[in-house]
Amino acid sequence: MIGKIPWQTFKGARRTSATDMTISLSIHALEAMGFREVLAQGDLVASFVSVTVFEARGVAVPDDFAEALKARVAGTDYRISIARSVNSGCRALIGLDFDESEAEWGQRVKSNGPYVLIGIGPTQFFDCTAGRLMRHEDSSVTTYNCFPQVREELSSLEQRVIPSVLASLACALNDTGRYVSLKKLGRASVGRCPDGSQVHDTRLEMRAEAYVSHPMSQTELSKRLMDATTKAPALNQRSARLFTLGLGEDDALKRFLYFFLALEVETQAVFGRIDHQAQTTMLLSNEASHSTSITNLIKTQVGSLSNLFDKFVWCAACVWRNLEDEDIALFKRLKVARDNIAHGQKSEPPPGFAHSAELLAGKVLWR
Repeated sequence: MIGKIPWQTFKGARRTSATDMTISLSIHALEAMGFREVLAQGDLVASFVSVTVFEARGVAVPDDFAEALKARVAGTDYRISIARSVNSGCRALIGLDFDESEAEWGQRVKSNGPYVLIGIGPTQFFDCTAGRLMRHEDSSVTTYNCFPQVREELSSLEQRVIPSVLASLACALNDTGRYVSLKKLGRASVGRCPDGSQVHDTRLEMRAEAYVSHPMSQTELSKRLMDATTKAPALNQRSARLFTLGLGEDDALKRFLYFFLALEVETQAVFGRIDHQAQTTMLLSNEASHSTSITNLIKTQVGSLSNLFDKFVWCAACVWRNLEDEDIALFKRLKVARDNIAHGQKSEPPPGFAHSAELLAGKVLWR
C-alpha cells in the first residue's frame, strides 16, 4: 500500500504548508517512531511513482467499476483511473492499495468517492542521500528524508501532466444538465528497489461541501475516460493549468479569476492561430453584395482587433461553433466583472460568477 505510517504519530511536527507536509523531527523522535537504521549515500536505490487522488463530485459510478488507462501528454507517460473505491482504483493503477484502511482514510478526507487517480512515473532510479530507515515485516521499508531529489522529479512531471489531464477529464465528464467537479484529496508516492522491495514515502497531502450525483453507466464512463485521454494532448497547457488551479480553489474570487484567465489565455491563443483573411472570405462568400473594397476593409479590421471581447466573438464565429449567443453575452458579463475587480471598483465577483466562468471555460477548452 502507499500509505504506511499512521499519521497520528507525528505529534508536534512542524508543517510548512496546508497541503504539503514537510516534517521536522528530532533524532530522538525519529528513533521513537522506529526510524533507527542510519543510511548513507548510496545505501538504498529506488524508483518512485506518485498517485494523486481526486474526488469526482457529481457522478455516480457503479460499485465494482475500476478502469485504468495508460496515456501520454506533454512528452510524459502517465496512468489514470476512475473507481468507486480509492484502493481498487490504485490497484488498477499501480497494483497497490492507496491506504491500509480505506474507511479511515475516507473519514479523514471527508469523502466516500468516486475517485479519479492519476499516476506519474516510475522515475529513474535515485540513490538515497542520507537519513533513517524503518523496516517492516513485509520486507518493505519506510525512509525519512532520504530521497529529496525524487520530490523535485515527481513535482516536475506532475506539473507537466496533471493540469492538461484534469482539465480534459473535467470537460469530458460534464454535459448539458450535469456538472461534475474534481476536488484534490491527497497525494502519495511509493518507490521500488531493483530487488522489488518497496520504499514508502512519508509525506501526505490532504484537502478536504453538498452536491448532486448523476448516474453514469459503465459504457459511458469508459467512453468519457477515453475521450479525456485522447483530447488532453490538444489542450493549451497554460489554459489547462489555470483551469486546474481554479478547480482546486475554494475561494470564490480566486476561482473566478483563474477560470477567467483560462478563458483569456485560450482566446488569445486561438485568435493568434486563425487565418483571418481565409475566415473572412469564407464568412462573406455568400454575400454577393459585398464589394472587394468592403471585404478588404473587414479583413484589415479583423486582423487588428485588440479588445478581448471582440477577439472572443471572432473566435466563436470561426472556431468555437459550439458557443451560442448566450455564451457570448455571458463572456461579456464576466469580462465586466473581471474589469471591475482589476480597476478596484469591486472586491468580489457577483454570486455564481465563478461557477459560470468555470462552465464557459470548460466549454471553450472542450470545443
